[in-house]
Amino acid sequence: MNLDVGDIYAYAQDFFRRGVVIVVGSGASCGYGLPSMSQLSDHLLEAVPARIVDLGEVDKSEWHRISAALEAGASLEEGIGEGILPKDLAAALTSEIANYVRTSEATAISSILDADRTSAFGRLFAHILRTTKVADVITTNYDRLIEVHAARADVRVDTMYYGHTIGRLGDSLSRAELLHQTTFAGRGSIVRLEYRPHIRLAKPHGSLDWFESGERHYRSDLALPGSEQIIAPGGNKYRLGYEVPFDAHRQRANGAIDQAAAFFCVGYGFNDEHLQTHLRTRFGEVPAVVLSRHLTASAREYLTQNPSAIGIESDDEAGCRITKGVDSVEIDLPLWDLDTFAKEVLAI
Repeated sequence: MNLDVGDIYAYAQDFFRRGVVIVVGSGASCGYGLPSMSQLSDHLLEAVPARIVDLGEVDKSEWHRISAALEAGASLEEGIGEGILPKDLAAALTSEIANYVRTSEATAISSILDADRTSAFGRLFAHILRTTKVADVITTNYDRLIEVHAARADVRVDTMYYGHTIGRLGDSLSRAELLHQTTFAGRGSIVRLEYRPHIRLAKPHGSLDWFESGERHYRSDLALPGSEQIIAPGGNKYRLGYEVPFDAHRQRANGAIDQAAAFFCVGYGFNDEHLQTHLRTRFGEVPAVVLSRHLTASAREYLTQNPSAIGIESDDEAGCRITKGVDSVEIDLPLWDLDTFAKEVLAI
C-alpha cells in the first residue's frame, strides 16, 4: 500500500489539537551545534585523565574500564555502564560534560535570540497554546535551548523553580507565578485567577542552571558555588533520578506521558530507559510523529508498536523518508527538519 502524503499532512495537522506531549532529545540540540553523544565521549577521553590524577585507585580503575570501552566503539551510555560510579569520578564526569555542553550552548542561544524569525520550536509552542492553556514538553537534554526558544516566542515556561536572578525549587510557587487576574463584566464584576498559557517543562536528567548548595536547590544562570545538578549517562541515573530535584521532574514527565493524547518526538532516539518504562506502554496507544535526521533502531522498534505512528527521517539527499507501519514513501522536502515541518505541514 502506498502512503498518501496528503493524508500524512492531515494526520499531523489534527495531531496538534489532541493534547500533544513533545519529547525532545539530543538530536534537536545537535542541530544548533551542541555536541552529540559521540563528541561527548571523545571529549571525556581527552579531558578526564587530567581530572583524576589525584583520585583513588578505585576511581582510576573505573575510568580505565570506561575509557577502554569508549575507545573500542561503545556508546557513552554503554561505556559508563549500569553500575554506580565512585563519587569523585562521577563528579569529574558530570563537571566535564556540563562545561563542554555549556561552551557550545552560548553560541546556540545567541543564534536563536538574534535570528530574524522566531525559531521553529518557538512557533510550535505558540501554535499549540492557541488552543490549550498548558502544553507538556519533556527533554533529556541539559541545555537551556527549550527555555530560550520559548522566551524568543513570548511563551512562558513552568520550570518548577520560582524567582528570577536566583530561583528556588518549588512546584506550586512556580505555577503561582503564571497566574493573572481576569475580570468578567456582568451584573457585578467578577475577578478570577487564571493561568497564562505556558509550557510545562520536565527535565528528568537535570539542567545546566540547576545547583545544590547547603541542601537547597536553586536555578540560576549565574555561576553559583555548589554542585551542578545534571545526571551523567550510566547507572547513576537510576539512583539520582529518585533524589531531589530529579524525582519531581521525573514524576512530571511520567505523568505527562501517562496522560498524553499524542506524542511529537524531535531528535529523540528512544534509548533512555529513564523514560521508557512509561513511554513503552503509552506510545502504542495514541497518535505519534517522530522527527529525526536518522531514526535509531530503538525508534524504529517503537514505531512498529503503533500502526498509526509516523516516522520522518532524512533520505541522505535533499528530501525525507516517511514511514508508517511497513509502508514508506520518499518526498523531496526535508520534513525531518523541524523548521521545514512547521512551515510545510503546520503552516506556521
